[in-house]
Amino acid sequence: MVLYSLLETLTELNVWAASFRLILAAIIGGCIGSERGKHGRAAGLRTHILVCVGAVVTMLVGLYSSEKLGYGTDPMRISAQVISGIGFLGAGTILHHHHSQVTGLTTAAGLWTTACIGLAIGIGAYWVAILAFIIMMITMVLLIRLEHFRIKATTNTYYLELNDVNYVNEFSQKIKDFTYTLQVVPAKSGLSPHVGLLLTTNNSCNEDEIFAEFERYDYVIVALSVSV
Repeated sequence: MVLYSLLETLTELNVWAASFRLILAAIIGGCIGSERGKHGRAAGLRTHILVCVGAVVTMLVGLYSSEKLGYGTDPMRISAQVISGIGFLGAGTILHHHHSQVTGLTTAAGLWTTACIGLAIGIGAYWVAILAFIIMMITMVLLIRLEHFRIKATTNTYYLELNDVNYVNEFSQKIKDFTYTLQVVPAKSGLSPHVGLLLTTNNSCNEDEIFAEFERYDYVIVALSVSV
């Protein structure tokens, strides 16, 4: 009886239900953001909490104006703008590098899904929100290992060290004939102004041709095949 009364209270529009929904949104958003922040993504703990809590607030405002104030408006009208509006925030996490690598798509999709979970919490669909959260965490935490295994099996990675950081852009333009992704990393030599690069190509690229290409540039002082 007590449990039934509690569930009934949480499904109604009252101060206790609103507080519970906001706290649940902060917890779920925090868990998602923590996972993204652990991988050094631009949108981390605070961003995901704010997105999830903000989505709940918009849904509660819509419900309150319709049910309590009797405005006769569609309670979903305000919250519907979250779906389109979050796209602008997600776009800010997507980066395009040297016309060869796009990063941040998972984080952008995660922000959008976090907002959707917030809307579900705001309307009181707790089980939908919790199940979506579980699926989301499985996708981001477990499936990434499978994805990395697949990528590792179909790509080759090389460590390069350039004797000057100013040559990075020139080098990326010179090897545009190869299908590659390029990541700037600290130089293993520790010398300044040296810079390290991790260059990843697919298996269709001939390794001898790649090393021959590296040898063409005097500023490439180290070229090694590495495993990641």
